[in-house]
Amino acid sequence: MNLKKAIKNRIDTILEIIERQISSFMDRKYPKPVYLSTQTAGKLKIHVGSGNVNLQGWINIDARCMPHVHIVSEDLSFHEFTDGSIDEIYMCHILEHLSFEEAATTLAIIKKKLSKGGVIRLSVPCFDSLVKIYTENGKNITEIKYALMGGQDYEFNFHKSIYNFDSLVELLVNTGFIEVAVWDPLQVFGKDIGDWSTRTYQTPQGKTMVSLNLVALSA
Repeated sequence: MNLKKAIKNRIDTILEIIERQISSFMDRKYPKPVYLSTQTAGKLKIHVGSGNVNLQGWINIDARCMPHVHIVSEDLSFHEFTDGSIDEIYMCHILEHLSFEEAATTLAIIKKKLSKGGVIRLSVPCFDSLVKIYTENGKNITEIKYALMGGQDYEFNFHKSIYNFDSLVELLVNTGFIEVAVWDPLQVFGKDIGDWSTRTYQTPQGKTMVSLNLVALSA
C-alpha cells in the first residue's frame, strides 16, 4: 500500500510538472491579453518590441511572429504610418539592442512619426544600476552579464548600446524631444504589465530595479 501510494504521489508530481510546463509554453506562445484601466480611446499607440506582452488597445510590433503581434518586422522605419500620425510609442528594453548610431536614427524617425505633443516612453537597462549590482556582488560579472549584454538566447536578444539617466536624456534632447522625465509604469499603465519596466534583478545581495524609464514629448 505504501509503495502504491508513493508511486501515485510520484505520478501526480510528474503530471503537475508537465501541466506547469505546458501552461508556461502556452503563455509564451499565446500570451494572455493585458487590459489597461488607463487606456485612452481614439489614440494611435504603438508597442514596439512587444515580445510576449499582449497589450490591448495598442498596435504590437515585434520581429518574431506571434498571434498577438500585428506587424512582424525587424525594420524600425515605421513606414506603415504617416508622419505625425502616432500619439504614443512605447519601447521597453529595445533601444539597447541598437547601436548608438541606429538608436539616434530610430529616435529621429519616431519624432517624425509622432504627432505634435506625441509621447515616447522608453525603458532601458540602467547602466548605473548594473554597476551597483556588480560592485555590491564582489565584482562578479556573472551577476550582470545577461542584463548588460542581452539574454543571447535567440537571434535578436543581443545588446549593442548602454545608457544611464544623463546619456539617455542627452540623446532624447539632441533628437529634438522635450520635457524629458522619469515615468512610473505602475502609475501610467495602472498595473504591472509583465515586462522589464518594473522587473527587479535578483542577486545574492538582494533585489535591484534594473530599468531606467524615461518619457519625452515630440515638439
